[in-house]
Amino acid sequence: MLQIKLLLMVIMLAGGASGYFYVQKLRADNQLLKANEIKLTSAVTEQQALIEQQKQEFEQIQSINKDLATKNDALEADKKNLTNKLGRHDLGNLAENKPGLVEKVINKETENANRCLEIASGAELTEDELTASKPSEINPECWRLANPNFDPNAQSDAWKEKNL
Repeated sequence: MLQIKLLLMVIMLAGGASGYFYVQKLRADNQLLKANEIKLTSAVTEQQALIEQQKQEFEQIQSINKDLATKNDALEADKKNLTNKLGRHDLGNLAENKPGLVEKVINKETENANRCLEIASGAELTEDELTASKPSEINPECWRLANPNFDPNAQSDAWKEKNL
């Protein structure tokens, strides 16, 4: 009988010890899982911030692309207008007969075209360019780009036919 009691006692002690060690292991695992949860939460927060930043950058890039496309369309229209203007004249004959006039016109048009390139490259508009309201005040080479406040619809039909 004593042996049975001792055997039961040993079994109970072994069960208690194994239960104790099992609980200690669970606590250690719980601590490890809590640390991992904190790391994962931090990583998720960082990733969400990064995604938000990328969304903002994407929207900014889209806005810049839209602005560039608008400027490009205006430049293409001005290029077409200039091509039409040059196609209507026999510059060789005119230059031969009136070289001073042709030189003056070409110099002025070159100056206007260079200003168009400056504006397209990001130069600020001058006060005169911003306030131009008459055809004589605008840059005729790229008035859509250089004179954003100019209203072409308020001009004469002859001007519209020639420039639009």
